[in-house]
Amino acid sequence: MQETKNKKKNVKEEINSSTDLESKLAVTLNDVNLIQNELKLAKDKDAKVQRNDSMKHLGGSFREGKRLEDSSLLKSINEELEAAKKELALTREEGFQFMTSMDIVRNELKHVTEETVQLKKAKEKADITAQNLNSKLLRAKSKLETATAVEEKARSTLSSLSVTLEQLKIEAEVTRKEKKLICEETAKIKAEIGNTDSQIDLTEEKLQYAIQELDAVKKSESSALQNLKNVIENTMRSRASTSHHSSSITISKFEYEYLTGHAAMAEEIADKKVAAAQAWIEALKASEKEILMKIELAHGDIRETRVEEEKRYIELRVHYLLKEW
Repeated sequence: MQETKNKKKNVKEEINSSTDLESKLAVTLNDVNLIQNELKLAKDKDAKVQRNDSMKHLGGSFREGKRLEDSSLLKSINEELEAAKKELALTREEGFQFMTSMDIVRNELKHVTEETVQLKKAKEKADITAQNLNSKLLRAKSKLETATAVEEKARSTLSSLSVTLEQLKIEAEVTRKEKKLICEETAKIKAEIGNTDSQIDLTEEKLQYAIQELDAVKKSESSALQNLKNVIENTMRSRASTSHHSSSITISKFEYEYLTGHAAMAEEIADKKVAAAQAWIEALKASEKEILMKIELAHGDIRETRVEEEKRYIELRVHYLLKEW
């Protein structure tokens, strides 16, 4: 670009120099025209002199002197004319050289102008290219910043996933231990259920035995009452035979209390034994129900633990898949 500017400056200087040469050429041509006019006047004078040669005898010595003077003037004019012709030829040659130089300068100026236009177009193209490169650079910078942010986020996610994985391992170990404890507790509860079933069976046997004893007591009480009734009837018969005139039967206080209290006591004892047996059975059933509830809660905890482990495994798998994607 600087070289083109220098060429353009040189061409302008040559154009200014050519303008000066044109001015000089115009002055020289004007001088040539003046010389040609003088030459023409000299030729006219020479013709007049030649026409007047026939009158030389009439002019005498004065005319002869005049003729010599005109010949000398003509010679001087011819010399000046030759010099002017040479100068004119030289001027014409310089003019031709100047015109050739002008053509060269015009061609050079045209070439410089074309180069200037091309350089201007190249500069505009370079500016557009620079703008495009700047836009691409900005887009690349934005993409780089986005990629850096994504990379930082991925690193943070990876670190978080590593911590989560380590925590999941710890929680899995804790869950495994809890599961082991729950299984052991379940085994103990099952053993307790077996023992409770055995106790229930034993209690039922005891209850059956108590019921049988109660039936035996009732039968013995019934037999005792029947015997007592027979005794009373016999006593009454004997008393009736001794005091058949009396309208009431008299018994002793002991007999009355025995008859009323013993029967009521027997019935109360039987009822208490039955109630105690039933309460024992209900207590065993309640204990068994509580144990079953504990087992159900333990199974529920195991199921929740498994669901939580599967959920965490799925979440962890999704995180890794997203990372790989």
